[in-house]
Amino acid sequence: MSTPPTRIAVFCGSAPGPSKTHTDAARALAESFHQHSIHLAYGGGTSGLMGEVARTLVKLSGKDAVMGVIPSSHIGVERPADDKDERKEKGKEKDKVKKLPRNWARRMGLASSSSGARANKGMKGDKVKRDEKAKLLLDSEYGRVTIVSDLQARKKLMMELVRDGGPGSGFVALSGGIGTVDELFEVVSWSQMGVHARGICVLNVGGFWDGILAWIERAIEEKFVRERGEGRKVL
Repeated sequence: MSTPPTRIAVFCGSAPGPSKTHTDAARALAESFHQHSIHLAYGGGTSGLMGEVARTLVKLSGKDAVMGVIPSSHIGVERPADDKDERKEKGKEKDKVKKLPRNWARRMGLASSSSGARANKGMKGDKVKRDEKAKLLLDSEYGRVTIVSDLQARKKLMMELVRDGGPGSGFVALSGGIGTVDELFEVVSWSQMGVHARGICVLNVGGFWDGILAWIERAIEEKFVRERGEGRKVL
């Protein structure tokens, strides 16, 4: 059985931030992944730092090196181009339906227009469900993308991709907002509970994480957060 590739999940913002240093860091991280044959798991977006790290690694290592995981509700925000194309296609399909004659089902040999409606409904039901059990895979310049049902499914799948990866797999947080912090501390909590045993770190670009790191140190000092192993902290 072959050893799975080293996979690192990167948590980061869907916005680029005001400073070029953040996008430069995302690009440099992707270049480092390429140099060390590391695969990427990320939030599946095409904008901001998410898009930068994914697009850069695809250019260097190819689509198979990148797996994005995005909730269906976030496509319009984090993959706006895909959402626009999807709405455009849905509009075309709707226009086509409007142009069909009223007795189209009977003329095509169906029992009635109502049965035709039921048949059409059945076809829609045959579409791939967008959840963690039935994944819709897309290919683009941002790698392969798995569409899941919600944010919790995204975090769980990203954790599993890293947990089941090869030696050296782990988690890295770049600069980001509330969602990035949520993803970071979710995997920290799972680590403390023994759900995974992978390393977790933050790339502290321009002191972005200074406040959070100071809080962690204070929480450890006050015994609200325990150190792990031989003096090793949670991060």
